Amino acid sequence: MTNNDLNQIRIFVSVAQMQSFTKAAEILKIEKSTASSKVSQLEKSLNIRLLQRTTRKVSLTEAGQQYLSFCLAALEQLDKGAQFINQLSETPQGLLRVCIPPNLADVLLKSLIPKFLKQYPKVQLEIIQTNKHHDLLDEKFDLAIQFSTQEIKDSSFIYRKIHHSDWIIVASKEYLATQPDITNLEQLSELDNIACLNEGENSYFVQTPNIVFKDRKVNFKPRFLINNMGNVIQAVKQHMGFAVAPKGMVSADIQSGLLTQLFAEVSLPSSALYLVYPSRSGQPAKTKAFVEVMMQWSHLSST
Repeated sequence: MTNNDLNQIRIFVSVAQMQSFTKAAEILKIEKSTASSKVSQLEKSLNIRLLQRTTRKVSLTEAGQQYLSFCLAALEQLDKGAQFINQLSETPQGLLRVCIPPNLADVLLKSLIPKFLKQYPKVQLEIIQTNKHHDLLDEKFDLAIQFSTQEIKDSSFIYRKIHHSDWIIVASKEYLATQPDITNLEQLSELDNIACLNEGENSYFVQTPNIVFKDRKVNFKPRFLINNMGNVIQAVKQHMGFAVAPKGMVSADIQSGLLTQLFAEVSLPSSALYLVYPSRSGQPAKTKAFVEVMMQWSHLSST
């Protein structure tokens, strides 16, 4: 298969259309000698003469006429491809695949997602809810929102923190009424724990199997385990036991008296949500638009 230089082809097309090396060189803003040399190189690579040259004019050979038609069709397709790429970079459109932690869709569906789809009618949004950290490139996700209890120090991807969560211990008053008075942290190991499961590579693991406070480690005794924090909180509201939960997800229930915070003096490890995508530059408009609205949401949710 002949590997022709696209620049040679463009110069050949211009010379053929203008029937002049001089005029083609002026239009392309190159030297006449360069135009002649590039066409000669193209003819050599094809092993056939494309142009008849005289001192007065330049004309196409029979092979040159046929080759010109193929070149024009190819260049037209390349131009269409360039227009398509320009549209991708300028106008948000097409399928946008995002993986997010469970429960986050409940929050985003309240305002962000409807507004995003209304603002960008050419975007099709696909969301997969999972605790597992997926390979964005292999699994063809445009971006991800990932939960982490540690700061991201080094990565080939872009990580932008969009939300911070403090965690607290909660139970219902009804459940606590069925238990002996809770006066010390170690008693938690005797109570029913509602545990949230996270998805690992090949299995699930308990997100918070214990807590450590002032060199004291207290292991929990899970009675009910489920891989959804919203359901964990529901179980606590049903008086099934205590749980470690994000403060933001239970604050309203504590204020209303539905739930009670235990051991408020205990400081638990915080967590964060990160917006993850491959690169700051070269992203299609649909990805840039979603990043922008997520950062706006992040600012509003933190104020």
